[in-house]
Amino acid sequence: MSTLHIFSKPISYYATERLANLIQEHDSVLLVGDACYSTYLYRQFSSDLLFLAEDALARGLTINESDNALNYADFVALTLSTSQSITW
Repeated sequence: MSTLHIFSKPISYYATERLANLIQEHDSVLLVGDACYSTYLYRQFSSDLLFLAEDALARGLTINESDNALNYADFVALTLSTSQSITW
């Protein structure tokens, strides 16, 4: 069973040592809001790192082709495809 972890704040807001123990290898991590600023730092927790494209663009961040950017419809589909989601 996979879990979707949704982060809305920069990584400095969280106790990263706790996150490392709670996010499993098969889980997905989605960055929304100000968490998009810390994309590089969140990569340590998941190889399936995603972010909301609209939030990244609203913050003036560049989206590369290699980035896993989602729109709102993709976000909803991802939420429905996981067994549970946790918003941090």
